[in-house]
Amino acid sequence: MSILNLLFPRRCVSCGKIGHYFCLNCSKNISLVKWRFCPACHRPSFNGATHARCLSPYSLDGLFIGAHYSGPVKKAIHLIKYRFVSDLVNELTSLLFSSPPAFLRNLDFLVPVPLHFQKERERGFNQSLLISLALSEMINLPVKNNLLKRVKATKPQFGLKVGERKSNIRRAFRCLNPEFIKNKKIGLVDDVATTLSTLKECGRELKIAQAESVWAIVLAHGN
Repeated sequence: MSILNLLFPRRCVSCGKIGHYFCLNCSKNISLVKWRFCPACHRPSFNGATHARCLSPYSLDGLFIGAHYSGPVKKAIHLIKYRFVSDLVNELTSLLFSSPPAFLRNLDFLVPVPLHFQKERERGFNQSLLISLALSEMINLPVKNNLLKRVKATKPQFGLKVGERKSNIRRAFRCLNPEFIKNKKIGLVDDVATTLSTLKECGRELKIAQAESVWAIVLAHGN
């Protein structure tokens, strides 16, 4: 055990028990997503794939979610984003994606949803990149952090209506090095999805750069 862990031991995000961020009892309160749905119409679909009738040239090809945004998961993500507990990411990612589906391994690489440079400087890290790095070790996929850039500082999506979220995030991203995107199967990684507006906008930019497919992969879904 490191000196840092002795001085600042890990505590369960729910009950405060020393040892891990998720103790055995509180881990049982995590609501994993069991029923997958199409990211376009939100109706049930196999593995979360976008229905053929819902596909458009620039749409996401599917959505894979780890858990519902509630209980210990919601507390953990809040600690990561607003209390800057970045080392919580690995434990949370491995817990929610302990049995990743085989089809994720068919992707070419993972791309984290980028933060605007001002927000990343303020926070000190991009949580989506940390999630991507943790997931990459689990499914043996590279992470490409230089293909998508956030070019517009937007208002926080929380509290905005669906239409406002879409307009807020519109043209907030730009693809870099499109030659590395063309004909690639991409996993687009983020922490939380609510209306999917951010993921859809990122997916649109990647599809414009001629990505073969874009699957969104998020830790949690909900308000």
